Order: sequence, then C-alpha cells, then structure tokens
Amino acid sequence: MAKSPITQPTGITPEFLQKLNSRYSSTELRSVQTKFTSTAREVRKLGSGGPMGSGLSGRISEQLSYEQRQLLLDAATLIESVNNHIEHAKEKRVRDEKATKRRQDARNARAKQLIAAKFPLLHETVEQQLEVLKDALVFNRAGVHIGFCDPIKYNQEWMKCLDDAHKAGSWTTPLGYLKSHIVSARSELIQSLSSDIAYDDGSDVEERLNVLKQKVADCLARAPLTAAEETTLLHWKSALTLNAWGEV
Repeated sequence: MAKSPITQPTGITPEFLQKLNSRYSSTELRSVQTKFTSTAREVRKLGSGGPMGSGLSGRISEQLSYEQRQLLLDAATLIESVNNHIEHAKEKRVRDEKATKRRQDARNARAKQLIAAKFPLLHETVEQQLEVLKDALVFNRAGVHIGFCDPIKYNQEWMKCLDDAHKAGSWTTPLGYLKSHIVSARSELIQSLSSDIAYDDGSDVEERLNVLKQKVADCLARAPLTAAEETTLLHWKSALTLNAWGEV
C-alpha cells in the first residue's frame, strides 16, 4: 500500500470530526479555523521567498535552504489540509445548531400555548392575585419554580414584602408596590413553567406538562398549604384590600 503524503492529515477521520462536533460549538471551531488560516499564511510566506515572502518574512526566507523552504511549504499545505477538515466540521456544526434552534423554538412556542391554557394566572381581582401567590408558593415547594429556593425562605420573602411596602418610595403606593410583586411573580412563574416543559429531554412537550402536573399534584397531596403559607396568604389578603392602606 502506498504511503500517504505527509501533507495529508489521514489521522483526521470522520469519527474524529464527529467527536469535535459533539464537544465544540461552531463558534469554537470557527476560532480554530481562523487561527489555522493565519498560521498557514505566515508559514507559506516564510517558505515562499520572492513576492510572497516580501518584507521581513522574505528577508528571513532568503537565508533558508531550498529544503528548509520546501519543508515550510509542506507544513503550510498540511495546516491548510487540516483546516479544510475543520471547516467541513464547522459547517456541519452550524447546520446542527440551526436545526436544534428550530426544534427548540417550536418547543418553546408550544410550551407557551400549553401553559397559557392550563395556567392562565389571571391577576385582576384580589382573589386572582392571591391565587397567583398561592401558585407561586406551591410550585416553588414542588421544585418547578424558576430560581427555586428553600420553601420556608421563599415564604418568608413574601412576608418581608409586606413590611417593605410601608417603605415604598414616591414612585408607588404600598398597594401598588405589593401588586407589582404579584405581577412579577406571575411573569416568573409562567416563564418557569414554560421553560420546564420546553426543555428537550427527548420527550414531547405535552409529556413534560403531564410530569409537571403530577409533581404539583403530589406536592398538594402532601400539603395543600403549610401553616406558614396559610398565614402569609391571610396577611396578603388583608394587605391587598384597598382600605387596608386607606387608598381609594
């Protein structure tokens, strides 16, 4: 069997390129490709002499023997050949990333539809606002709330909001301050639930929704509300009543 030219990187196999695609992003591969392109250009300048090696590279090249310059040209050819493989790997990675993004975008859109239908989280009336707060507490306790934290600490943060409302600045009223937290909690909860079921683990978005609903059902079965959460809701119910602040 004839020996492959030294300028051909026969060790860079399709299997190796597949490993690169699985471990590195197109941005990382593009960065390596840029470095190789620059390196090959400089090495070729040094090995070429004459017009291509003009300037400092040319003067240095003139001091090299023919064999040394040829060695440099072979090295440049090898780097360029390697770079061609990297370019193909990068292009495939770009296609894969675009396909992944399209699939994730479709999952995100479907997730938003399902969550909007299953958990509309209306928040116009006091009863609806309290329901949003209750859902935030329960979903956090079920482990599906964005930025999940210890349920006891999370409940305490809602109680702290009631104290902070008294310190609300001139930009809002105490009641407005509390309602803004309800609105923020609603947005975070919707985003959290959508992100949870949109996550691509190989199952359908609908399947992940069923898993999420089961988590919440299990949590409610253990305790619809803890004693501390019930107290928080009672305090918030009082605070969200207009005349609690003398507001009209």
